[in-house]
Amino acid sequence: MNSTGKNMKKILLFCFILSLFCISAFADKPLDFTVTFEPTLIINTDNPKNSAPAPIVYPLSFGIVFPKETFISFQPRISFFTNYYLWNKNGAYPAEIENRTATAFSFLLDFPAALTFNPAEKHFIDAGIGPSILARFAVLSHSVHGSDAGYNGNTASDDVSEINRYFWKDANFLFIDTYCAYLYKFTEQLKAGLELKFYIPCSIFSGNDLNSAMISLGIKARF
Repeated sequence: MNSTGKNMKKILLFCFILSLFCISAFADKPLDFTVTFEPTLIINTDNPKNSAPAPIVYPLSFGIVFPKETFISFQPRISFFTNYYLWNKNGAYPAEIENRTATAFSFLLDFPAALTFNPAEKHFIDAGIGPSILARFAVLSHSVHGSDAGYNGNTASDDVSEINRYFWKDANFLFIDTYCAYLYKFTEQLKAGLELKFYIPCSIFSGNDLNSAMISLGIKARF
């Protein structure tokens, strides 16, 4: 098994164990469910001549809040979206449809702790921070053949392999999730409002820039 597969298994095992621990710690506590739809801008600091401008993706997210109705809570969430990529020099970068090599299936796993403020009877403000893992797997895009020319003399299949290795290389899969949300209590069972999230890539601490950072704004419902 290559190092990419090993790293992916380790990360997913860590997520599974962390989720089990958190759920067991609050097993006897009531919880809420959340659904969010938040268009997300993925920052691309590469030269726009080499790759696409910062793309916008449209993830759909599902999560839980537990314990519910408390000042401090744990709010794990999973989001799914897809995006096009190409391989250029030593990195995987977003690609426009006409220049794409790979389609990446992305699962974003958030594990934030949150504080909930209740300044008025039906008004709630959430603020949270925690680790986030971006699990991505790339395949050849539709109509792209493995034998097609890739970057620097490689084939498209070679580029897809490089893209997958890059996704799990160093800390390219690890982010710090920060967010704030305003929710209005419509009924005893439903709160809904706006949420703003900012994902900071942990690779920034290795001297890299904000490439791959994500900013999202959208609708959050809690019930």
